[in-house]
Order: sequence, then C-alpha cells, then structure tokens
Amino acid sequence: MIKLSHITSYITCPRLCYYRLHFEDEVFTEMNAVREIYLSFRRGFDLKWAEERAKALYSNFDYEVFKKASEKFVYREIGLKTVEWDTVLKSERLEVVMTVDEIVSDGQREFPLFLSLNSPEEGIWFKDVIKAGIAGIIAGYDESKIYYAYSGELRDVEVSYGIKRKALKLIERVKMIKKGFLPERRESEYCKFCSFKEDCKAKPETFASKFL
Repeated sequence: MIKLSHITSYITCPRLCYYRLHFEDEVFTEMNAVREIYLSFRRGFDLKWAEERAKALYSNFDYEVFKKASEKFVYREIGLKTVEWDTVLKSERLEVVMTVDEIVSDGQREFPLFLSLNSPEEGIWFKDVIKAGIAGIIAGYDESKIYYAYSGELRDVEVSYGIKRKALKLIERVKMIKKGFLPERRESEYCKFCSFKEDCKAKPETFASKFL
C-alpha cells in the first residue's frame, strides 16, 4: 500500500519518495515529535508524557530533535470535540492508506485534522491541501482541518474536484515510483538534511525520470 507519507514526500522531492518507498528512513523528525506533543496535550497530559510516548514509539528517538520541536510548539484549544485518534483510512481499490491524527466534530459534522509545522502567511501549504484531498477521495470528507503546530493556528481546507484530481495525479506518480522508476534529482534546501543525499548523488538520471 502507498502511505500518505510517500505522497507528501513526493511533493518535497520525488527522489525522497523513491527512497522512502524502497528503503527505511531512520531519522526521527520534528514532525514525529510534534505529533506526540499535540496528542499528549489534547488528552490532558504534559510535555514529559509526550517525551515518554516518543521514546516508547520510536526506536530512533532523538532528544535534541524533540527539544527543538517542543520549544517551537504552540498549543491552543481548537474548540472542537475529539471523536477518534489515529484513524486509519484505506482504499483497497487505490492501494492507498493514511493515518489521520485526529477526527474532530463541531457538534454537527466530523472532520479529519492533520498536523503540520510552520504555517504559510496565508492559506494552506500544498502538501496539506493534498492530505485533505486524499481523505476526501478515500472517505468522502469534503473539508479537513490543519493545525499548524508552530503558530497554534487552525485552518480549513475545502476539498474541491480540482484538489481531488491533483491528489489522484500524485497517487499515480507514486505508484510508478513504487514499480521501480527512479525520478530525477531536485535540488532544494531539504538536501542539506536528507539522510539519502549521498546515495542520491551517485544514482544517474534516466530519460524516463523526467516524467516523474
């Protein structure tokens, strides 16, 4: 099955998607830390419990990464009731699976809530829009919530036909990579932190890679 993390990795860098599909990424990230902090606070626990959760769940736990994330984390009450945690949405037909951080309710409707780090000045990051689009495709949600953990902002994404088309296009590209197609390299700031950067530099590009 293709995971949501594979699809969002493609948005960061198609090569990163390739490596995460075919190899293990052993780096403990700020996103991992933020998720445990948010879920702990929402349940009424403190930062120490969030750290213990992270240590128990991640064999590659990195205290410095956790500390950095905790110093930037902003928690605000969102005014929505928790319906369920860690909800798995799956489509056997599309061969896609995703975990929603939280399902929330305003008393009338339920929405998937996804965590993200820094918020853009306006609107929603493309990768967060795609999360909402995939939830819409798999489970029929026409709106999602994004909680930006480093600003404490909650923003809405309405899932349109166009967003679903973009999400499906990304799913198709990731499925091609899963079959073994190697995308071309994409230089970015992320390269400085990527755990696959040395192997990536050594792998040659092919003509077919340009179509991914």
